[in-house]
Amino acid sequence: KYFSKKDYTTNSIGKLIKTLKTILRASHEEKLHSNVEYQRKGFKTIKAEVTEVYLDENELERLYKLDLTKDKKHDLVRDVFLVGCYTALRYSDYSRIKPIHIKDGVIEIITKKTGNKVIVPIRPELERILSKYDYELPRTYEQMINLNIKVICKKAKINDGIEIEKLKKGMNVKLEVPKCEMVKTHTARRTAATLMYLANIPTIDIMKITGHKTESNLLKYIKVTKEETAKRLALNSFFKGVKKSN
Repeated sequence: KYFSKKDYTTNSIGKLIKTLKTILRASHEEKLHSNVEYQRKGFKTIKAEVTEVYLDENELERLYKLDLTKDKKHDLVRDVFLVGCYTALRYSDYSRIKPIHIKDGVIEIITKKTGNKVIVPIRPELERILSKYDYELPRTYEQMINLNIKVICKKAKINDGIEIEKLKKGMNVKLEVPKCEMVKTHTARRTAATLMYLANIPTIDIMKITGHKTESNLLKYIKVTKEETAKRLALNSFFKGVKKSN
């Protein structure tokens, strides 16, 4: 009730409950207290599915072609964000690309989170962005990108209405917000993974870039609308009525 009055999100409350239960369990095992209320089924970690967005090809192109020559800060933020959209790397990785990571038309980088080596082909737009900075992106920080990319996306007219659910005074309320307000650093990685999937790149190959261990986890991560799924299925031989030869 306290956190609901403070307008904490469902997942923020759930994370706090999970942390509290971990502390209570550990301290109980060390016989620092005898209170077992935390074991009640009703005191559970709550979780809600978060609405995440990605940029489609048209939005990505508009962002890429947006003229920001008169605003160096926004120009840099847009370029760094686009590097994530073209690589599917995390911000902690795509923001630190240097010449040492560029080899024979691909990016080879050891990811910070997992320590795994990832190899990503460089598409033409990415090549032009990297060459603009002599293949070493200027230093940025995540808060700076998150704050400014929303404004830049608004300039690029990425403003379709997105329906989200938000916890207000303990109740789930549906709101409509412009898509630009939902964009953040991680949107770049989600955009890349989703567009690769829509381009019919095998999921096993996408997983080698994103680092997902299972296909089911990758598919949860990818955001594809029902309309886009229908378009992909329409190209399948089943829906075209084409019989496969034995």
